[in-house]
Amino acid sequence: MLEPAATMVPIVSLALSDRYIGPAPHSPYVVGIDASGWFEQCQQGKWHRAHAQTGMNPALRTFLFRLSRLARYPVKLVFCYDGEQRPKIKRGHRVSTKDHWMVDPTQRILNVFNMQWLTAAGEAEAQLGLMNRAGVIDAVMTDDSDVFVFGAHTVLRNSTFSTDATIKLYTTSSIQELVEPCLIGDAFTTIAVCCGGDYDKKGLPGCGRETALGLVRCMDTSTLCDAVRGDNSPDQSLQRWRDAARHHLMSDPTGQMGRAHPALACSLPDSFPDLHVIDLYVKPAVTPLVELPVLHSPAPPDLAPLALLIHNLLGWDAKRLVSAFRSTVWPVVVLHEVLEDLAKNSPASDEVSQ
Repeated sequence: MLEPAATMVPIVSLALSDRYIGPAPHSPYVVGIDASGWFEQCQQGKWHRAHAQTGMNPALRTFLFRLSRLARYPVKLVFCYDGEQRPKIKRGHRVSTKDHWMVDPTQRILNVFNMQWLTAAGEAEAQLGLMNRAGVIDAVMTDDSDVFVFGAHTVLRNSTFSTDATIKLYTTSSIQELVEPCLIGDAFTTIAVCCGGDYDKKGLPGCGRETALGLVRCMDTSTLCDAVRGDNSPDQSLQRWRDAARHHLMSDPTGQMGRAHPALACSLPDSFPDLHVIDLYVKPAVTPLVELPVLHSPAPPDLAPLALLIHNLLGWDAKRLVSAFRSTVWPVVVLHEVLEDLAKNSPASDEVSQ
């Protein structure tokens, strides 16, 4: 549904545009990354091939190379991990109360890379959505479009990071311009609840994306969310929403639905939507902005601790370490020393941002 709003952009252009002009200090383009998305992809076969030369911990090796590749661009990366208050059920599966096995080793890798990370109170994507909405970070890197429900306004699609250093970019402004003007704020929650999302895969049976988008055009989308955040009775708010939805589905009186959906209007149950699902979207567990750690300036990796950690985690000998550092780590060191200098000093010209 959001694809018409997507654009492929060079990461360097995105990171440097209007960034290093005028007097210091200069702040880099900050990208918040949902670590759990990387865990899933690093363990998929398409990201690494299991053969005799793979060595120890191929998923961690993939994480290391992906991190090194992205860190070669002039952006500041902030990784966010799920916290203890994350929902117990997601995508129809019970969420383990234990940390994913990749949490500790990847945090150790990030520490020696001097990459900042934080642990959310609940879900990382909700925390990153809050941080993006507040301007703490410039973009969220994820493949989950639910991040728009949590307030994100600039999203980089994680899996589209290509070999030509471009990535797919979505912004709420382009979504409003190219997809639907009313798609903002509570409208994303209505779409997620009706079509099914992370907390309820079924949604409203028989309601597809176009139908849900029609309801967004016709209805006051705040009615649904007010059931959990307003002073009115939740039952009354949900009943008003159901009555309005049935009215528009039955005959499409405004013409905004595109066509009537009488069967769906008659089958809409009084048990829909689930108040708990709305609550998870509207009031997610997040760490308040004032309690978040201050984002520090970019810094190059700590080479000796990094070499020791890679040896311990991946079992690489000295020859392979030197080869990997030459091709993968040294470009990161050089770039971050430049960014460290730019953070404190003004460039002699505007060439950096061009």
